Amino acid sequence: MAERIKSTSGPVFAVTVTWELSCVRDNFQQKYDPVPSWQEIMKDIFKHFEIKEKLQENYMMRFAEFPCMFVDEHNYKNLKPLDILHISRSPKWICEEFGRIMTSQLNEDQSEAEAEALVKIAAFSKDPFFAQYFLENVSFQCLERELIKWDAESPRLISILHAYCNTLENSDKGLGNCGDVLPSKVALTIESQLNVYSDDLLHECLLIAISLCKLKPSLISSKLNILRLVQHMTKNAEIKREALTLLVLLFKAAEGTEREKNIFALLSTGSSRRILMDHIVGKIDFRLVEAYKSNNPLLVVFGPLTNKFQQTSDKSTENEKKQQRYEYDVCCLMQQLQHLMLNLQRHKLLRGVLLDDTNAPEKVREFCNVASEADGKINGVSGLKGKKSIFNKLGFATENPLNEFNEVPPGCLALDCIHYFCTKRKDEYEKLVLENCYRADSLECPIGRASIELTKLLAVVFKVGEPVVEDCTDLHPIFFSHDYPFEEIFCICINILDKTWKEMKATAEDFTKVMRVVRAQILRVLQLKPLNLGKFEDGLKKHTYKDIIEHWQKKRELFEEEEMKAPQIIELRKELEREATELVRLQRLKMMERGCRFRCPAKGRGNKDKPCYLILSVNHKFLHYGEVDEKVTEIPPLDKLQKINVAEIKSLTLGKDCAHFNPRRCRDEYYFSLATDSNKPGCLETVDIIATDQKTYQAWVDGIKILAKGKLGKMDSKSAKTEIDMLLNIELKLQLLDLDGVTIPTCPLVVPPLPSNYNFCYSL
Repeated sequence: MAERIKSTSGPVFAVTVTWELSCVRDNFQQKYDPVPSWQEIMKDIFKHFEIKEKLQENYMMRFAEFPCMFVDEHNYKNLKPLDILHISRSPKWICEEFGRIMTSQLNEDQSEAEAEALVKIAAFSKDPFFAQYFLENVSFQCLERELIKWDAESPRLISILHAYCNTLENSDKGLGNCGDVLPSKVALTIESQLNVYSDDLLHECLLIAISLCKLKPSLISSKLNILRLVQHMTKNAEIKREALTLLVLLFKAAEGTEREKNIFALLSTGSSRRILMDHIVGKIDFRLVEAYKSNNPLLVVFGPLTNKFQQTSDKSTENEKKQQRYEYDVCCLMQQLQHLMLNLQRHKLLRGVLLDDTNAPEKVREFCNVASEADGKINGVSGLKGKKSIFNKLGFATENPLNEFNEVPPGCLALDCIHYFCTKRKDEYEKLVLENCYRADSLECPIGRASIELTKLLAVVFKVGEPVVEDCTDLHPIFFSHDYPFEEIFCICINILDKTWKEMKATAEDFTKVMRVVRAQILRVLQLKPLNLGKFEDGLKKHTYKDIIEHWQKKRELFEEEEMKAPQIIELRKELEREATELVRLQRLKMMERGCRFRCPAKGRGNKDKPCYLILSVNHKFLHYGEVDEKVTEIPPLDKLQKINVAEIKSLTLGKDCAHFNPRRCRDEYYFSLATDSNKPGCLETVDIIATDQKTYQAWVDGIKILAKGKLGKMDSKSAKTEIDMLLNIELKLQLLDLDGVTIPTCPLVVPPLPSNYNFCYSL
């Protein structure tokens, strides 16, 4: 144990050392003030454990806890409180013992002893102090000789690789300066036929190759065959991941060179794509990928757990997390591979048509001729009159479309895409041209302009030309389902663009709106991770313009709903609610002042209900009530109606509780009764009313409650709540329009303190 205790003279340094093999029972514990040299401390330790002077060079201190580093003059002052040391064999003794074992004559236990020695050296070499000592020691040559032998059938080879790589990595030499032996042997193992070497050895060689490729790609990149790496992806999960990691590193190292194109060509072959799709992409569980990203394990155990079941559950959860991490790693690696392959289009994306490019005019001529032939089929001639008309028909702004392909991005990539469309999908291209020929001029879809903008859109969506991001999971399986995935996606999307154009009945002024809809269609389908282009196309057809509009509407409503939950908005809503409630209250009273025709129950069995009129006086003190003739539509004179003093209304009975309620009557009747405590002549004691619609019924019930000033209850009808909410939402939106573009803070702004004085002025 090492600790520093403050004293008057300075910090006190305490050391505690244990030794299991010691004859001395007590541990070494000593405090030093001031801190002496490490040699002095070592003398005290050796003296305590009675280690003779001639044997002292065979021992050294190490930390008792992981990572069990050696302690010497270089690091003993970094000891932390509560660190416990123990006596171990010194690097000198370990190296000499290793050399003796590796060079001794063969005997029955030799192989087992060598294997054990290699494992120990591999573990000790993780300590930079030991690694540097071992590298400079003569016994390191024994390890190098074993490496050169490269006995792939020996189980010791993995331990040899561990020891050798750990020594170089943790020493001043570094793994990047390993020479040519290790890269050559590792590459030879990786390049071997499948199942020649064990999976453990292959996995170890892949890990070493990854380390070498990160440090110094030139050491190993030229020695590896890309197709062999792809074939290794048919093996177990760990080998798949390491082979894929190495493939991505080699691709990155070749960026901007001729080898980059060669790697792309090899990965684009049918056999490579099938392996990637069947063994990697097709087996990725995107559900686990999303769970790992959100740090939300999918395995959940409910209810009380016993200890045994809890342990099983914890183990299952740990395995689930490991699987999530594996799926996430593979998804990120495949996304990087996808991005690297797509980035080979960047030179087309960022380059316009060159003056000496003879292929570009030929491509333009070819797709114009196909369009002209298609147009001629419906016009009865071989083609259109003049080049200008066909260029306009295809939606180009100028007589020379090559000028429009000079805009970067998308540059030449747009030209290649439309040329691919007219040659590889000629029937669809002709159909697209013919459909536009039948439309009115104002409703024609400008194919040329649409192709350029669509290519630019796809380049943005798929991040063509952007730097590769390592921790991104935007993997799209469709890019591994065809030899020319980008061009095929363009062909599918240009047809969808034309379909959406037709659904929207768009004109040239709506071009930007159409592109926004098409972008939304593409993004929504890509979120579903379609495995092939057929499913991608089917998904686009299902997500029509109508679906996109509905999706946007729901998204906007959700956004507004979330926005309304902000503390500031809630406070504003409370302020506005009083105004909205007052408006509805006034509306109810105004409606009652206009009066309304109701029905009152007939007295006697078999008699029909009679029409009656109910109206509120202007001063809101009396309700005038009386029967009226069915044929008369005018408002009856108030002096011919009986009156109810509002102040004398003592109760309001609703629905089934009313005495005049008749369950056998029509359901579209709404009952309410007023009772007064007046005994004055000409005033009614009870008034029974039947309303014929719910809106009128709720409005009058609300109005009567308002007149009673809360004695009969609050204005709480559904229609009142709906109207208040509607007014609130309208007023809120109007006020929020003034704050458009202004970020509303999540918490109230800090009010600055008042100034110490007001002795200031502003001069105009």
